[in-house]
Amino acid sequence: MELEHYLKVVLKGWWLILPALLISVSSALVFTYSQTPIYRTVATFVVSPGSSFGNVDDVIRGLDTLTKRDSILATYAHIAVSDTIVKTVYAKMDLTTEQRRNLEVSSELVSPTNILKIIVESDDPAIAKTCADMVGQETIEYIDNLGEVYDMKPLDPAYTPPSPSKPDQVQNLVLAVILGAGVGVGLVFVREYLSSSREGIVGATFTDEDTGIYNRHYFLQRLGEELSRAKRHTYPLSMALMKVDRLDVIKDMRLPHLRNSVLRRVALFLKQYLREEDLVARFEGDTFALLFPDTPGTDAEQILEKLHTRMEWSIFELEQVGMKLNLTATSSVVTYNFNGVEREELVARAESTLQSVNSHGYGKVYLFGEDASH
Repeated sequence: MELEHYLKVVLKGWWLILPALLISVSSALVFTYSQTPIYRTVATFVVSPGSSFGNVDDVIRGLDTLTKRDSILATYAHIAVSDTIVKTVYAKMDLTTEQRRNLEVSSELVSPTNILKIIVESDDPAIAKTCADMVGQETIEYIDNLGEVYDMKPLDPAYTPPSPSKPDQVQNLVLAVILGAGVGVGLVFVREYLSSSREGIVGATFTDEDTGIYNRHYFLQRLGEELSRAKRHTYPLSMALMKVDRLDVIKDMRLPHLRNSVLRRVALFLKQYLREEDLVARFEGDTFALLFPDTPGTDAEQILEKLHTRMEWSIFELEQVGMKLNLTATSSVVTYNFNGVEREELVARAESTLQSVNSHGYGKVYLFGEDASH
């Protein structure tokens, strides 16, 4: 399931991944084609016992000694790339300063053999080939003048490289795609994290901790927004306060967690039977606030009467203490009917009506009219 969630996040954030991918690939193309092409060639040589080894046994012993003495091969490899050899070759090739700047000579031993590689890189393939062969030849002549007992002989001459080895266009593009996709996916998950954090902050600000539904602050904010819309479009708007009755028995038991458990169940009950466009929030204590957009007072009164009936027929069970409750509720309804009433006045009317129910009895719905409550 986690993998499926991650995939959905990535697909949802394609608009971040695509630009990152395009920028990365474009940058790689610009970088690749702005670089000077470099050609690479290799000349190989074999180091073996010289003519001073007379018979076959001496040659075998010489080869065995050469195999065990890596310092001989390492010395020859170092001589090949020394300033003495390289500068002599550059002078003989009559290279310009610019040609020398883009020319690089290196050597490499092929372990565990007695083969030595002369590697040359240049922006000119012909210069690279000529230089590799000449470096090898100059190294051979230098070793011969030293009177060494081991000879260095050509194995494979350098070749003219048909295409540049640097920059590697395919490799650069592949890396660019990987980098771009990685950056894009990273941005998507960073955005998802920030969005989740923001939603968490918003949820903590607008959610009642005990019941898990919206709190009074959010309800008042939405009420103001819906009231402005109702005034602008001349729509009716109703709100109600519902106080849950018969919770005194839980209060007397001094078990606040049970009271919160009942209130959570009532909150779920209300959300289940309200319309999708309606809003329920915890107003305070045992009282819930309900918002009915585009709804006249009489329609809101009917909705609440149905809720009361269903609540009275529902059993709210507390497994912790083996208790079953039949709850009732008392509600007050107030309506905006294009009478210029403001949010604070609506709330005040609903609170005043709910507080005065002691003179009328519990378990009923009271609709506050424009002129009087009834």
